[in-house]
Amino acid sequence: MNSLKLVLVGLLMWNLNTTVANEPMLLLDSAATYYGASQFEKSIELYQQVLDNGFESAELYYNLGNAYYKSNKIPKAIVNFERALKLAPNDEDILFNLQLANTHVVDKIEVLPEFFLTSWWNRFIQFFSSNEWALMSMVSFIFGLGLLLVFFLSGRVIARKLSFWFAVLFIIASLLSFNFSRKQIWFTQNEPAAIIITPSVVVKSAPAENGTELFLIHESLKVKVTDKLGDWCEIKLSDGNKGWLKQSDLEVI
Repeated sequence: MNSLKLVLVGLLMWNLNTTVANEPMLLLDSAATYYGASQFEKSIELYQQVLDNGFESAELYYNLGNAYYKSNKIPKAIVNFERALKLAPNDEDILFNLQLANTHVVDKIEVLPEFFLTSWWNRFIQFFSSNEWALMSMVSFIFGLGLLLVFFLSGRVIARKLSFWFAVLFIIASLLSFNFSRKQIWFTQNEPAAIIITPSVVVKSAPAENGTELFLIHESLKVKVTDKLGDWCEIKLSDGNKGWLKQSDLEVI
């Protein structure tokens, strides 16, 4: 009798785990169905439930961004397209829809000129996501170790020379890739990008309601968060202007 109870409990737990594992897929299928039926608010709700359950992917953020865009909630659409782009930097569909959403941005901020080598270098680092750079670092390191093993075990002079120098190249590539990954993470944590979600907001000179009014910006504008103090965030525009606004006026990507 006890063994039967154990079997029943085991079957119940297996069924529960299977249900939990399948729940995100069911939610995604339902969200896609609602999206196809132009019930975008319901689609948004279900996609958000999947995110709240700890699941994320470029495709999920992309679909959520599309649902927000169809609902005419442009700031939220841009936030999710940007999040998708962080996971898949070279996805053409994400890039196209983000550019389309950015046509709704009211503020046209002039970007500070940048030395072309610095600009090229930054674009190169951002060509892959931090996870992709980390993966390349790990793979390069493993190849480097394998070639060093060939160097120590091989009895042929040519094989030893080739394996040694290729090992050096792979290890250097591993260190560079690791540094690129770390740099992206550092910028994400220390100077995260954010999207203004309030229709219009006056940027202050200090983190206080009585701070001097500096300039006015509008929803959907992308900014960098350079500091935080209580409920206030210091932001920096692409033209170099800086100021403070309430944390509730923006959403970090």
